[in-house]
Amino acid sequence: MAGLAELPRDLVTLEQWDALELDEARRWELVEGGIVMTPRPRPLHQIVSGNLRQLIRAVLPESLAVLQEVEITVEARFPPTVRDPDLVVVNRSVVDRNPVRVDAHDVALVVEIVSPGSRRTDRVMKLYEYAKADIEHYWIVDLDSDAEERFLVHRIHDGTYQRVEALVGERVRTGEPVTLDFTLDELTRA
Repeated sequence: MAGLAELPRDLVTLEQWDALELDEARRWELVEGGIVMTPRPRPLHQIVSGNLRQLIRAVLPESLAVLQEVEITVEARFPPTVRDPDLVVVNRSVVDRNPVRVDAHDVALVVEIVSPGSRRTDRVMKLYEYAKADIEHYWIVDLDSDAEERFLVHRIHDGTYQRVEALVGERVRTGEPVTLDFTLDELTRA
């Protein structure tokens, strides 16, 4: 298993990325060929992720599936970018194929739950990258943000994300790619 000191110093290809044996106690992403390590999610983050996954799963049509912590190839060309979002809604055929990672064109929705230190990455970098990869829907859960910014819903339009109003007070209502109606409090219940 590669430690930090043993990681490649140069930009890596997807093939080199796949060949690495990385410490599974951390989360790893490949950003423009560079290897990025982040801490594993904290307990509240995991509760929010699990609860949101259950809410989504309960209303998904059979043609879609919700996955946790699966890699997405955001950019395959060198230098490649591979992200590891918290939740991903994909075409059911992806599960049947069982690939090493999911191609962006198979993704209907990406959900990122902001952790300490990930706000800029989730709100700026990934917002740009997922839009560039033409992922139609991107949700950001940021419970430590200002009240109106705690659940952000974006939909792609002409190559960029446009914000869709989904949060009113404590209630979240979404229409695409799944119809949900819940309170933020439901996300944090253990």
